[in-house]
Amino acid sequence: MKKLLLLLAILLSLFNLQAQVDAGGDISLTQGLPYLLSGNYTGITGIPVTGGDDYFVGPFDIGFEFEYFGETCSQFAVSPNGLVSFDLPDILDLVEWEEAPIPNNIFKKTIMGPYQDLFTRPALPHSEFIFYRTVGQEPERRLIVGWCEAPMFKCLDLHVTAQIVLYEDGYQIENHLVNKPACEASLGNRATHGLNYDDALGVVVPGRNNTSWTAFGESWLFTPNGAGSYSVDQIDFLPEVIVPQGKIEWAWFKDSYPGGERISDEKNVLVNPTETTTYFCEITLCSGLKYVDDISITSIPVPTAFQPNSEIEENRIFKVFANPPEKVSNYLLIIYNRWGQEVFTSNDITVGWDGTLDGKPCSQGVYVWAIALDDENGKVTNTGMVTLVK
Repeated sequence: MKKLLLLLAILLSLFNLQAQVDAGGDISLTQGLPYLLSGNYTGITGIPVTGGDDYFVGPFDIGFEFEYFGETCSQFAVSPNGLVSFDLPDILDLVEWEEAPIPNNIFKKTIMGPYQDLFTRPALPHSEFIFYRTVGQEPERRLIVGWCEAPMFKCLDLHVTAQIVLYEDGYQIENHLVNKPACEASLGNRATHGLNYDDALGVVVPGRNNTSWTAFGESWLFTPNGAGSYSVDQIDFLPEVIVPQGKIEWAWFKDSYPGGERISDEKNVLVNPTETTTYFCEITLCSGLKYVDDISITSIPVPTAFQPNSEIEENRIFKVFANPPEKVSNYLLIIYNRWGQEVFTSNDITVGWDGTLDGKPCSQGVYVWAIALDDENGKVTNTGMVTLVK
């Protein structure tokens, strides 16, 4: 298995991270047997935040005590415009979308990661784009708050994907920007990126204080240097892998990745390889991060002869092979004599043909076998001949 591969499509760059997709274990299989490839997302699923346009929602529990500018916080609120605030309960009454450079008295005790007008006002609140979850174990827990494909106001075809991560150990803050494009139609694309406490105190990412900018595949670390100060450093782009429900895109590739044949865009796909083949399962999270895992199916030739009275037990029955057998889906084996009469059928891969029909030995000779998908069309995936030897 070739795990630990991360592809950020928008940057065309590779990063080695913990795999978030499992394509399943390798398998050995008789040629042509149908096999159901099934991908499994192994990462973290976020809790959806239900909200509308511009107003803060909450409070939500951080899950641990967190210090922000030296002040202990246990809950937070979220604005759809890229904000996490500890100014509770006062911030819950605030609806704001206009420009706000750091420092300001509008967003007290608020992480602006980044602040830019997102969404358009819906008829009803929704829970499609914003999510959070506290992960890890004490004393190294983390709160992850994410925006997944959040549409930009007046540029709804452009999407922002970002994360704000709070660390229990050391009270650091990470801010991961997967994708922040430019929306000139809304306030000239001006956005603010940093930490705000009040109208006298705050920390800003250089060049991003209510200015026009874009970001793709960036990570920033804010480290407290005392009660009123933080250092700001750009770090390697290593976002936390957490997604809301329904924000995973699937793809399967054959033989190689990413240049192999794309055979499906579904989570599950039925294949029937007639030669040893490697399949690659790719997931795309929030239209940005891509992870891949592979599964190898080793193709085993079908036996060409068997002898029911052989001294060797393995040679007495004609059967096909799968290891492990439970991985084979919709299996059906049919055997015909030379006159086209059906002499044996089985949908249990562990049961083979012993050379009899209705309990009586069949004649020596050549028989035709067919492996089929047991569906309404009876699609044949492999055929061949086997000789019954007396």
